[in-house]
Amino acid sequence: MSTYAELDARRRISLAKIATSDSYLVTVEANGRIVLDPAVVMTKTEAAMIADGALQQEVTASLTDPGELHDRPPRPA
Repeated sequence: MSTYAELDARRRISLAKIATSDSYLVTVEANGRIVLDPAVVMTKTEAAMIADGALQQEVTASLTDPGELHDRPPRPA
């Protein structure tokens, strides 16, 4: 889908009618094209968990067979 838009006096474009997300990663290409990719913010811990293949396998296994779940020990006060 393409939509024509013009900058306002403050050099802004309204995306209210076409935006599908609240946050975007903005990339400006060498030819001047501006690309908006829907994005989410995550913590370094979340990113590390997603990148950990062994942890992903454990999560998948626990979802497949939740009978192996164990209670977490209480946190020290």
